[in-house]
Amino acid sequence: MSSDKAELHFGQTHRPEGFTSAAVAQFDGSAEPVVRELLQNSLDAADQADVPVAEVRFVLGEAHRDDLPGWSKYRSVFKAARKQRHSGSTAKPSQDERMVVKRIRESSRPATIPILLCIDNGHGLNGTRMDALLTPGNTSKGERGAGSFGLGHHAAFGASDLRYVLYGAKYFDDSGSVSQIASGHAILASHRDNDNILRAADGYWFRSGQGRLAFDGSYSCYPNNLPPLLWEFLAGVETGTVVCIVGFNDFRREDDDPTAIDSICRVAASNFSDAIHRGSLLVHVEDDYEGEMVVIDRDNLQQILEQHSNNRRAVKQGQINGSLAYNAWLTIETGERFPCSGGGTMRWRLLNASVGEKTRIHIFRKGMWITSQAPYLSNSEFSTTWPFDAVLSLDSGPLEDLVRSAEGPEHRGIDRKRLDNKQKREYRELMATVAAELRSVIGERQDLRDFVPQGFATLTGHDVRTAERLRRPRMPAGGGKAKEAVPGGRRRTGAETERTRRGGTPRPGSRPRYRTSLRILEPSTLEAHIEYEEDVGSQTELGVRMRAASGADATCEQPLADDFLRIVSISDDSGVRAKASGAAGALELSLPAVEGRRRLTIELASPIGDAQLLELDLVKRKAVSSQVDNDSTTAQVP
Repeated sequence: MSSDKAELHFGQTHRPEGFTSAAVAQFDGSAEPVVRELLQNSLDAADQADVPVAEVRFVLGEAHRDDLPGWSKYRSVFKAARKQRHSGSTAKPSQDERMVVKRIRESSRPATIPILLCIDNGHGLNGTRMDALLTPGNTSKGERGAGSFGLGHHAAFGASDLRYVLYGAKYFDDSGSVSQIASGHAILASHRDNDNILRAADGYWFRSGQGRLAFDGSYSCYPNNLPPLLWEFLAGVETGTVVCIVGFNDFRREDDDPTAIDSICRVAASNFSDAIHRGSLLVHVEDDYEGEMVVIDRDNLQQILEQHSNNRRAVKQGQINGSLAYNAWLTIETGERFPCSGGGTMRWRLLNASVGEKTRIHIFRKGMWITSQAPYLSNSEFSTTWPFDAVLSLDSGPLEDLVRSAEGPEHRGIDRKRLDNKQKREYRELMATVAAELRSVIGERQDLRDFVPQGFATLTGHDVRTAERLRRPRMPAGGGKAKEAVPGGRRRTGAETERTRRGGTPRPGSRPRYRTSLRILEPSTLEAHIEYEEDVGSQTELGVRMRAASGADATCEQPLADDFLRIVSISDDSGVRAKASGAAGALELSLPAVEGRRRLTIELASPIGDAQLLELDLVKRKAVSSQVDNDSTTAQVP
């Protein structure tokens, strides 16, 4: 199947632009926004075509550069734009712009260029939908679609080092016959042509000589035959769309990152588990290089999501992490169901309160995850119920309309500032009704009711005793005649002089946010697993102390202080070790900070008593050196 004679057309402009496109800069090349946007568009196309199952194929392959539509013009324009940006009349290119240029140069040199294709079986692109796809802020999805901003197509450019994306489609025309349409979009930089006319940074693959008629409503600019590169992927569907990301950058992954196939599977399963579970979405992922193929359907959702079920940190803020995704799927798979107000369906399951599991409600719209922290459906709204996990599925109705309006361009999160006052009131009322329905179904916790033991004296009257102000128990800091000295910090008091802080006062620091679990290995040895909830930084060190809680709290007249245990040594899996100077141990040992999860082996000077009372305390301080400068501890770094 041959295509019309076409070329890349860069329109005339009066505004110079560099290579750092603002529309593309928001996407860092990671898989999440690219795969999510492509799947959302495919789901919408199938829904609007009344196709019961959206079948989507991702294909990792390569193409000879001479087979790429508009390649000759692309190369000549890149050369002219690069020359324009390096001329003396323009500002010096930034580091980001130089990086974009470097990537384009390196990606365009090989004879074969990697590509990523996404093929669906929806209603396809016609002239109206192609116009909407190529023009920012324009959308053709109407009320039935998930997208409403017309900006998401720029996500695909984040995965293209060449910043070139091709589109092709088969669709039913007005006569009911199947027609074809194609185009492409390249984002480079403004440049001057041979006639010294300033040309725009955005180029579009149009029929030869029809560039000036683009976007005029006639759609005569678009080729009406697919190029061979795109035609072969749509040969097996009646109608559908193919998106080809040219110069695919493998999602900019490092050597130890998951493969592109694994990343696509994770994003699809995590963000579209509702649609995949009910059978309205089927995803195929194929790698032509390795001959590998994975099908994501209801049968293997668990297998994919379980691999990431312990990940409590999302790749990027606002995205769904592995733990939330797995719990949402588990609720979809096993939860009890009931229809709720606003046109939604709720599924829920109880959690285990004894291990500290917290209530969470995930919202899916049109089968796609939106948020797990919706206003008026937060954990605090259900403080009197047993903890539970729930999924609210919205496909139509007033609540679906309100959530769609509050999502924003990436369709993640709910921001009520996007709603007018009337919509805010409607949203609040509907969510309050949904929350009340949930509380009614789940019921209140029996253990929260007042309980008076038999024989307990109850006194009534008007006399109230004022609570005494209690000092906060303080960790022993050393100092004094009979106490072990704690190394002091250093501070500058002059140009070249330093003084040591008062003996017995630890250097100041802050308590980092972290989670920890402890396991007893031997009578005086334990293992600690640490997971940070903030960046600890590479230029810091951590002071480690072990504490046996006294069990007393601030309601006691004279609360007992916690007992701090003496530590002989601490080591981690990488060989970093801190050791006290004597067998008696030290109250605190310091280790260099390490990002991510960490496992410590801690040897105490005496056998462990009640393991349930042990707690690990961390203090983050600015590192002085890799060798701890005191008499009681040394840190050995391999």
